[in-house]
Order: sequence, then C-alpha cells, then structure tokens
Amino acid sequence: MLPIYEAIDIIDVISEKAGHTKPWVVMAKTPNGLKAFIVKLYSTEQVDQFHCVSKEIICNLLASEFDFTVPQCALIQIPEELSFKLSSENQQQYDNADCRPKFATQMIDSVKNAIPTLPKKYFQQRISLDTLYAFDNFIRNSDRGHPKTNLLLHSKDAFLIDHELTLNYQDIVNIDFRTLQLEDKFSKYHLFYSYLSKSNKKTKQKFFIEFEFYLNSLNINMLKPYFNQLVNEGFDDYSQPICNWLSHVKQNSTIFVNKLKGSLQ
Repeated sequence: MLPIYEAIDIIDVISEKAGHTKPWVVMAKTPNGLKAFIVKLYSTEQVDQFHCVSKEIICNLLASEFDFTVPQCALIQIPEELSFKLSSENQQQYDNADCRPKFATQMIDSVKNAIPTLPKKYFQQRISLDTLYAFDNFIRNSDRGHPKTNLLLHSKDAFLIDHELTLNYQDIVNIDFRTLQLEDKFSKYHLFYSYLSKSNKKTKQKFFIEFEFYLNSLNINMLKPYFNQLVNEGFDDYSQPICNWLSHVKQNSTIFVNKLKGSLQ
C-alpha cells in the first residue's frame, strides 16, 4: 500500500523549472522523520479523464519491477491553510487542483536533469539504454525524449520520473499485435533511439534480453492492492485497461521484442 501523508509546510513552487505541472515541494511527517516531497497538483479533469495519478503510481511500481530506480512515491494531502502563505497565483493553482490525495515523490538530492546530448557512455554507466527504450514502449510513454527527458542523473544512478502521459486509453485498448507499429512518438523521439539505432548489428542482436526476462517474470497481480487503494481513496478504477494491456504484451513477448528490434532498423 502507498503511504498517505499530510503536508505540514510548503517549501517551494518550482513552476519555472518543471513544465506544465508546476509541482510543489512540501514537507511531510513520516515514520522516518520529516521528508521533502515533490507534489503534483493535477486538476480533476486530469485525474478523472486521463487517470494521471493512477498512471504515475503504476509506472513507478512497474519501473522497479524492471530494475530501474525511481523516487519513492506517496499520496499527500495539502491542508488549504498552507496555500495562504503563497502568491495569489499559487493559491489559484491550489483551488483548481483536485481535492483528493495528490501524487508525490520523495525529493532526491544531488541529481540533475538528463541532457539529450550527453555522451552514450555517460548514460550507459547509469542505466540500461535498450531496457529503458523497451520499457517506455511497454508503458506507451511518449514523454522521455527531447528536450524533456524525465530522467534524473545521479553520480552512479538514474531516476525515472513523470509518467502521467503513459498508458493512454487509445494506446493500449484494442491493439492488434499482428499489425502493431511502434509509433514515432514512442520510438524515434525517444531519448535513446539514436544511440540504439546506430549500434552495429551484433550489438543489436543482444538488445532487449534483459527486458524480456523482466517482462516474463512480471507479476501483474501485484498491482491489484494499489488499484484497490486508489478506488478506496475515491479515484476511478482504471485497472482493467492497464492490466489487460500488460497481460497482452506479456503473452506476446516475443512478438513485442521483435517489434522493438524492427523499430531500430
């Protein structure tokens, strides 16, 4: 189950640095003491129509199953009175935000946003390029590219963030694997596409072995308690489209991997 905390203070609003979501940095009391969290104030439309909170949580959980590093996520309530210390613009943002618990991730120190022009070796020292490319196609993520990479780099690691644009209904429902094409938004515009597509034939033959291993080992049922928790917190149930898609890919893992390899030709 996800922990649910209540914010006790607002530290910062990072709207100028973080794209359209304009997240807040809040302080919350946890069993391990005070922790800083980055909170996304999605609108009710984003939550109900696009299931942003559900997708953020599920992809954070899935990433760990594929041995990626992600910041710990939680649900956080922000008492209205905390917003009174902010500007009128930020108070309006609070008023426009959905009133249910908000998606948050624990703040990570000493990280920087990945830059697409970094050398291939720099990325390889921190993350598996072909596995991330495959994973983002698996979760139908069109938002890890140029210039927004949604990848935070540490001295020895890389953290996956921001998955609200994944697993969209039209991308995961009624998909025929016989005619499936990995659209450019998932492939050619991916952060690592150029590195992978320029690899030699021998190297390409070894791509996606790790991904297929994790895919075949994936226990989709482990997501059920989290979907149930979201429903109990008042969120719409988006489990069926997601779980059906994940199962469909798993059952057709060989075909999916071949599609991935074909996208790099």
